Amino acid sequence: MNLNKAVLKKKTFLTHDVVELCFEVKGEFLHKAGQFVSVKVQSPQGQIFRSYSISSKPQKNYFELCIKVIENGLASNYLANLKEGNEIEFLGPIGNFTFQNQQGQTALFIGTGTGIAPLKSIIEEELEKGWPDKIHLLFGVRYIKDIFYKEFFEKLAVKYKNFTFDLTLSRPENESWAKEGGKIGRVTDLLKNLELDQANTAAYICGLKEMVTETTEILQQKGLLKEALYFERFN
Repeated sequence: MNLNKAVLKKKTFLTHDVVELCFEVKGEFLHKAGQFVSVKVQSPQGQIFRSYSISSKPQKNYFELCIKVIENGLASNYLANLKEGNEIEFLGPIGNFTFQNQQGQTALFIGTGTGIAPLKSIIEEELEKGWPDKIHLLFGVRYIKDIFYKEFFEKLAVKYKNFTFDLTLSRPENESWAKEGGKIGRVTDLLKNLELDQANTAAYICGLKEMVTETTEILQQKGLLKEALYFERFN
């Protein structure tokens, strides 16, 4: 098993429990947007590997991870406690959750929490490459305190007229979000009211298993074929 090595160059907490980690890889490395890496972590039972989607667009010998820190989570706490200059070992890039659209197709992206990571990577790369057709993102978190990447997507929407996004909160802590015009509900609630061109839309979904299952069912009820649905799910 040949492991790659990478050095942590920058660590930023995006929320109270979401951390962004920027790594410089030692040696040759270039991922495809949507892929993931599997990081080696030491546990009481020996070494284990945990997979995390890459959140940055493809760049030579570089990648970023966007990780939710789970209480008592071995791997997420190991990564969150790294200091700049620390080294990790990992396998990758891995995975086939990549952009498959044909020109003329709308690309619909649906993500919750840190499931936004591979979607962000794909969206940023395709827009920079000049993808001409519509790209729409539905992004959901629970609370106001959980919001991250909002400014990033707002800047993309200003720069690229074919990109739009909706950020929705399922459980906002107070009325300020609604008073400012923020959307409330789960991404599946927004999806049910979204008009789709069934014949010319492909959907990319990333989140917890239950969310992915419910979302794919709604999209099929709306007339999208299984062949137009791409997803990455995690527990």
